[in-house]
Amino acid sequence: MKTKITFLRHAQTDANKDGNFCGSLDLPLNETGKRQAAQAAALLGNTKFDVVLYGRARRVCKTAEAVVAKLRQKPAAILQAEEIREMDFGIFEGLHYREVAKRYPEEWQKYMDDWRTYVFPQGDGVAAYYNSCSRWVDGLIDKYGGKSILVVGHKGFILNCLSALLTHDGGDVLSRDIGNAETVSLEV
Repeated sequence: MKTKITFLRHAQTDANKDGNFCGSLDLPLNETGKRQAAQAAALLGNTKFDVVLYGRARRVCKTAEAVVAKLRQKPAAILQAEEIREMDFGIFEGLHYREVAKRYPEEWQKYMDDWRTYVFPQGDGVAAYYNSCSRWVDGLIDKYGGKSILVVGHKGFILNCLSALLTHDGGDVLSRDIGNAETVSLEV
């Protein structure tokens, strides 16, 4: 029996709207985000999920809460998972890429030259983050194989999980995208 995983990216924050790096920042949804969370909840309300997993950041929790409240069939398990987190962008946190390039030109150039192996100063390494997401999603399938699963998380987390599932190559993570409060589903 196939495992169906639906990934839902959290709804919008002001930092998302402004295009800022905001991985480890614990930000609230903005007004648009609150509407997006309600729309995602309405869209998913009739879907049967056996398990819902979501991260600890406020923007993820509020999106997950909106969806779970509208599910007609309550899942057997609703769990918060520490591993569902966005990459920590270190010194880039809270900044737009133009501001990063201006404040930290050498670091920005290193990131542009080789983003696949880049380690954000005071933050995560790109390759290590991909490996963490890959291990997590493999464990998810091992634990909940044959179930229908909703994972509410961050853009980077979702894109890395998708790369792990679809190509087993973290180098293609930027070949796809997911907007705020958008879903992507696949069977594995």
